[in-house]
Order: sequence, then structure tokens, then C-alpha cells
Amino acid sequence: MASGKVLEGKTALVTGGSHGMGKASARMLAEDGAAVMLMGRRESLLMAARDELRKLSGARVEAFVGDAGEGKAARSAIDAAYAMQSRLDIIVSAVGKGVYKPVLLLEEADMVDEYRVDVLTAFFMIRYGVPRMQPGGAIVCVSSTAGTLPCAGLAPYAAAKAALEMFVKVSALEVSKANIRINAVRPGFTRAEGTEFMFSDAALLKTFTDFIPLGRAGESDDLARAIRFLAGPESGWVTGQIFAADGGQELLGFPDPNYSLDQIYGKKVMDQVRAGKPPA
Repeated sequence: MASGKVLEGKTALVTGGSHGMGKASARMLAEDGAAVMLMGRRESLLMAARDELRKLSGARVEAFVGDAGEGKAARSAIDAAYAMQSRLDIIVSAVGKGVYKPVLLLEEADMVDEYRVDVLTAFFMIRYGVPRMQPGGAIVCVSSTAGTLPCAGLAPYAAAKAALEMFVKVSALEVSKANIRINAVRPGFTRAEGTEFMFSDAALLKTFTDFIPLGRAGESDDLARAIRFLAGPESGWVTGQIFAADGGQELLGFPDPNYSLDQIYGKKVMDQVRAGKPPA
């Protein structure tokens, strides 16, 4: 029997689906009627998320264990999602991480790994996902405020997210005739695995929330609502856009990073870095 839900009959693939905004986005898609394939690397966490979303939504939710930054695994996940209902309508590319380290302390691997996680994962979803998608399909990637505003300590992450945003725009232009939309959400400072430690340090947390006009850090559901909007028919005339969901952070920028960098690397090391003479 038809449920009348707006995404009924549609299939969605969500990478980074075992936790955070990926999991929250998958829940909202499932609650609105979509069949959802979760993709993630950590099997126990992924299966727990699958079971939880099944109970919460009553929808069909499956899981694919794999690394979205590896082409073979990404293609297999796309195939598995398509096989659920012989169609693929929505892809949410929510994989991401950020190394917080000054440029003069970076290694080559830091730059390469950041690009692989933040750009290559989206590339695989777009390159191999679009040919399997229905007309009217939507892809949503996850960028960051750091992709448009400079913040010391986030050079690899910021560079990768800036690259992702332009990749989204060019890809959206190229596939528009196929009636497939591609957009990205640009989160501000948000609670996530990589930022959780900041929430236990009231002074550190305040340095960030002071730069958010709405007065608080973001939560997974804040971003998931924006992702759900861009994935659904409500945004049917929107493509190639970078949608900021940041509590207004872009209006004020980032706080002075020196406090947090000194806390992480030590003031002595950071004084050397700021003088252009990092420790050997």
C-alpha cells in the first residue's frame, strides 16, 4: 500500500552513513520513504546504524562495508544500492575528516590523504553514480566553511573542500542535461567525531561559538535537514550550489586559532612555527 511519503519508491546511497550527519541524513531520507543503502568502513558501527534506522523509520535500510575513497568499493556500493529497487535516485557523499596542523608541520601524506577523503570520495560517487541514476536524481556532497574562509591550521582540509566545491559546480553543469542535480552543503563548526574533544573544553568551545551569530555549534540534524532538502523534490530547481548551514558563521569567520594550536602542539613548538623555523 502506498504510504504517500514524498520519497516513496526512491533509492538513496549515503556514504559515511554509520555516524554523524551521514547517519542523520540517512534517517531523514528513510523517514520520508526512501530505501537507503548505508556505506561505511567500520562494520560493527555500520550494522548498528542500519539496525537503528530500520527501527526508527520502518523503511528498508541496508549496509555496504567499504571505503568510499577506493574506486572498486565505491562502484560496488553504487551497484548494491541500485540493486535494491533497480534504480538509484539520491546519493549523499558525507565522508570527510580534517587534519588540524600548521603548514610547516605537515607531511606530504597529510595533503594526499585529505584530498583522497574529501575530494576523491565525491568524485567516485559522481563519476560512477550518475550513469546509474534516474532522471531527476540528486547528489549532495558535504563541504565546509573552511572551503571558503581561511583558517590557520586547516590548510589541507580547506584546500580539499575548496576543490570539492568547484568540482561540484563543474559536475553539476556537465550533467544538467541528464536532469541530475549536484549540490553541496557547507557546514560551520559542528559536533562530529573529529570535533567531539572540543565540546569537553568550555573555553575552547566558546572561542568557536562566539563566532556563530546564532550562538551555538551545529548538530548532525542541523546539517541533515539541509542535505535532505537538497536531495528531495523541494529543491528541484537548484543545482551547482553550495548551501551554507552554519549558524551564520560565514558572517564572522573563524576565531584566532593560536589558543587551540598552542594547546595541541605546545606553545614552544608553535612559536617556532610562527617564526618560520619549525623543529626538525
